[in-house]
Amino acid sequence: MRRGPLRAWLPALLLGGLLTGCHRIEAQDTAAEGNGTTTPAPRSRDDGRTLRLFMWSDYIDPDIVKAFEKREGVQVVIDTFESNESMLAKLQGGGASYDLATPSNYVVQTMVRAKLLQPMGQETLKNFGNVAPGFLNPGFDPGNVYTVPYQFAATGLAYSTARFTPPEESWKLIFGPTDTVKFTLLDDPREVIGAALKYLGYSVNTDQVGELRAARDLLRRTVAKKGFDSFAGGPEIRNKLLAGQVDLGQIYVGDLLQGAAEDERLKVFLPREGTTISTDTLVLLRGSPNPALARKFVDWVLDPETSAAISNYTYYGNPNARAQALLDPFLKTQKAFNPTTDDFRSGRVEFIEELPRGTTPRIYDRIWTDLKTR
Repeated sequence: MRRGPLRAWLPALLLGGLLTGCHRIEAQDTAAEGNGTTTPAPRSRDDGRTLRLFMWSDYIDPDIVKAFEKREGVQVVIDTFESNESMLAKLQGGGASYDLATPSNYVVQTMVRAKLLQPMGQETLKNFGNVAPGFLNPGFDPGNVYTVPYQFAATGLAYSTARFTPPEESWKLIFGPTDTVKFTLLDDPREVIGAALKYLGYSVNTDQVGELRAARDLLRRTVAKKGFDSFAGGPEIRNKLLAGQVDLGQIYVGDLLQGAAEDERLKVFLPREGTTISTDTLVLLRGSPNPALARKFVDWVLDPETSAAISNYTYYGNPNARAQALLDPFLKTQKAFNPTTDDFRSGRVEFIEELPRGTTPRIYDRIWTDLKTR
């Protein structure tokens, strides 16, 4: 997934007190990477010279990795995953030893319960004070014991003015009774079910059976429409929009802005009924071969210049308060990247949270399986 020299931005007011949890962003390449190529053979455990990262595809500027390698005289090896679920499966299966991973908030507690994490040790991070107040003490990790915020973004609806101009900024264009728009949905159960729940006026984290049943019925009608194209990843949806193959695409805003940098006709909005916002974290894995080196890398990421450079590359939001002055002003013009304080306070923009254990996750799974088999 190619990314270019743009910056992610959010008003300082929001960074100051409202961002307390969220969920993930799309990745597409599952091939292992070693500084952008292939994964070299790892050196021995605890050698202090090799750092192994497990993260979303193309989610860090290669120049940042090279700079860290040069500064510390070490090797950084990056393996990638395309979903939180595949990340968990690999870590729980014990198939590889990594130092750091980038899970989304809604799986952090799952990882804690599975004893996959060790405390980050924020007292050892001299740059931890750069984290914006709104990312401190999140509900999914009280006290930031295990996590350091990495990147975040909202989910919106995108279009190309070369093909389509939406008459309103609403999920109604997809979920309403008419069938005149060709559209694509994310291949992500929490995003798709969450969008339907928001359109119906419910929380994206509801555990109410009646509300989930209503969302299921709405989504059944939606995927039965002639205008429904497919479930797809963010980069694929962006490419469909660029090619003029669909009118609308549900997409992570960062993925869309990669295309907007090349084609200004690409636009994205946050539907008025509400949507999700997502974040990823850095965590220190319990089996880390080199925890001291891993903490040095996390502190490197927390440096304002480093943090800004990462957002400049990924197009995603930046949770580092001191990095804000170093970000490109481009995204200040992007409405979808500027939720207001009222958006958060009202719940219009809502964080995806871990579902309560028990029957609720199974209901979400059944809805998703039902949709994907139709």
